[in-house]
Amino acid sequence: MSKQETDEARSLAAGRAAGYCWAKRPSGKGRCTRRPGHDGEHVDHYNGRRSVTAVRGYCWPQ
Repeated sequence: MSKQETDEARSLAAGRAAGYCWAKRPSGKGRCTRRPGHDGEHVDHYNGRRSVTAVRGYCWPQ
């Protein structure tokens, strides 16, 4: 297993331990912060918000 694959596996494990789906956004920037096993689209509630009062950031289909 390469270092990049090991780092990715550790990141996924840490994200899941924190209670997040942690699926990577296809463009590479952002991760899904919904609960694991959710239905519907992936959402990053922290990155990609258009303003500080926006509730949702990046969204992408499952």
